[in-house]
Amino acid sequence: MDIPCLHLGILPHKNINAVVDIISKYFPDVPFWAQLPNYSQIEGQFLQFISPIPGIKSDLLKKKFYLDTKSYVYQTRRSGIIKDYADITIEKLKKYRPNSVFFDYFLRIIDEFKPEYAKGQMTGPITIGMLLSDETGVPVIENHKAMDLILKSALLQCISQICEIKSACPSVTPVIVIDEPELGKAIVPDNACRSPKTIRSFLNIITKAIKDNGGIPALSSSGCTDWNYAIESGFDILCITPETQFVTLLNKDLKIDSFLNTGGKIAWNSIPDNPDKLKNIEVKTLFNQYLENVTRLKNFHKLHRSLIFSNSIITVGSNNPAVSDTLAEKSITLAKSLADKIQQELAAQNSADENPY
Repeated sequence: MDIPCLHLGILPHKNINAVVDIISKYFPDVPFWAQLPNYSQIEGQFLQFISPIPGIKSDLLKKKFYLDTKSYVYQTRRSGIIKDYADITIEKLKKYRPNSVFFDYFLRIIDEFKPEYAKGQMTGPITIGMLLSDETGVPVIENHKAMDLILKSALLQCISQICEIKSACPSVTPVIVIDEPELGKAIVPDNACRSPKTIRSFLNIITKAIKDNGGIPALSSSGCTDWNYAIESGFDILCITPETQFVTLLNKDLKIDSFLNTGGKIAWNSIPDNPDKLKNIEVKTLFNQYLENVTRLKNFHKLHRSLIFSNSIITVGSNNPAVSDTLAEKSITLAKSLADKIQQELAAQNSADENPY
């Protein structure tokens, strides 16, 4: 798996043609499907991936969505998702294709450029189960039947996304980033519905489905405090934001050595999303920050420097509404330049190792 750079997907643009131009400009080096929350409300990750679930209702006073498990729609349509999952066909998967204005454009770009990798994404079932409550106000993650439905819906959407990407170019390998910001809050050891074993089983099911269908599973989780959940559940890429999450890698029990030695990747979301910082920052500064993190990680876990270098991916992407179209493109340029700089440093280091004199 040789992926120097990935985009997390979110762009601030409202003009579809401008997005096509930007993505085409950076393909296949930074292959990604853009989500456009400023273009359409449905492009927000949460709304985008709850649409196949029957019985979703909105509470206008609380400005949130909930799942009415007593509703006629939920009771009658729930069995449809269960049957679709039990007997998956291409025709059935069409019902679970991404609810996105840009996805078809993305498929056309894949068809044109035929990249080695293409990145998709999903809001994970654990986060949906945490953010959605049932009609009684209890988080859906604590309702076994409802959570099973959310998990099956997520799996069908994952498989549909992979199949769509591969139909555009059979040789491409989809990288599916599962976004689980609520992962840390979800784990409650003395709660059977949210025990470490249960949460790990959800993650295992997701990674197995992605791998069985020819994809690479990645986990993004701003709320993750123990990356062993991701490693032990079979994720191949850990997406972290060093500015806020680096300390989570400095865990003496973290199985980072075996993870990296078996090809696992750390995806560093190193590009700032603060507009003022983004305007002024240079690649040299970003590279020095990366080197500092590599040194700390190497020393703490007694790793080889080249092992971290060779298993690093630079990611970029921001939810900050203050980031303009121009700055969003600059962030992509910075990420690509930083990824190139890391590859150059790795090549120089390997050359020095081969020719010590």
